[in-house]
Amino acid sequence: MNLKALSLYDEFFICAYCAYCIDNEAACPTFRSIKHEIATGRGKMLTARYLSKGLLSESQGLAALSEGLFQCTFCGACSEVCLVDIPLTDVYSELKELVQKYLPEGTKRSFEHLIRSNNIYNLDQEDRNFWSVDVEEIYEKWVNKRAEIGYFIGCVASYSSRAASAPVSILKLSQIASNPISIFSPEEYCCGNPFLLGGNPKEARHIARHNIFQISQLGIQTLMVSCAGCYRVFTKEYPKLLNHNLPFKVITHMEYITNLIRTKKLNPRNNKPIKVTFKDPCELGRHCGVYEIARELIALLPGVEYQEMENNRSRALCCGAGGLLLANYPKMAEDIAKRLIKQMEDINISLCLNACPSCQINIDNTLRKMKSPIKSIDITDLVRDRMIER
Repeated sequence: MNLKALSLYDEFFICAYCAYCIDNEAACPTFRSIKHEIATGRGKMLTARYLSKGLLSESQGLAALSEGLFQCTFCGACSEVCLVDIPLTDVYSELKELVQKYLPEGTKRSFEHLIRSNNIYNLDQEDRNFWSVDVEEIYEKWVNKRAEIGYFIGCVASYSSRAASAPVSILKLSQIASNPISIFSPEEYCCGNPFLLGGNPKEARHIARHNIFQISQLGIQTLMVSCAGCYRVFTKEYPKLLNHNLPFKVITHMEYITNLIRTKKLNPRNNKPIKVTFKDPCELGRHCGVYEIARELIALLPGVEYQEMENNRSRALCCGAGGLLLANYPKMAEDIAKRLIKQMEDINISLCLNACPSCQINIDNTLRKMKSPIKSIDITDLVRDRMIER
């Protein structure tokens, strides 16, 4: 093991041990759950520093690092508040490549599923169109269609019935707008985010090449994604993995729907009053800087009263599902979600709107366990509801 070979090695020694990544209101959601510093930015930096100085044995240091790295949601809050501007999540990604012999079981299982089935659920590729049952006629017309706009659905929405409403809403809204899009789910693989979050960029690179080839085959010029993790991977990770820019533009499903409304292709009319908030996904917000499009879309919807949570945008609280935490430590993910839900209850909203299926599901699971009246849905589901006159 040669820590000095890491491109961000010097960052280990820049950490000022200031505790901003621990004590700041929006920082380290894991620390607030388990009160163990190994998962914080400071804890991981100091562990790497001690390991590099020989103050820890290799086995001790890497085992401790693995614990801290995989109890981290990769939410980026620590990077956001770091006083000395350490790119902490980039450091974590490099360190994860060193702890492959110490992976937790949930991460190992995710890797095995991806290698065997190209999705995180270990289900058959032909079942990837599971979500399309309610829009089968539209799906059959648009599947593998050559079109300017294509839709990358992602594993969670493809295989989980709890998140399938987002692609259904997108297809129905596109049909209402007479705006056909290309659906290439039969050839779609997982974006590769679990490999990247688990420290295995080599396997992620194989997936990236496959997906880029399949998208290019259909002549797609703009790729729409409805998953925050997929968006981060396509916009931030694929260009680095492949060492070249993508041959198409990548947008969120919110940008796509907002454009349909602004160009009058969609005309929301249902003005039944409802009070909502929006959960800024960590990978879309802090990692990619996408904050305002959700609020712009909500402002176009009649009858919707919007209320911000106390922590929002770059200081938004994590839902607990990211960084493979839900796969490895589900109880911890639930504890983190409860803190977020408390802010929703404080503003007395009916709906939590999401732009990430993992956020949507983890928040929904926790809301149900708490017996809360708040509902967690994808933002496009509200748009579809506003199209129906009451």
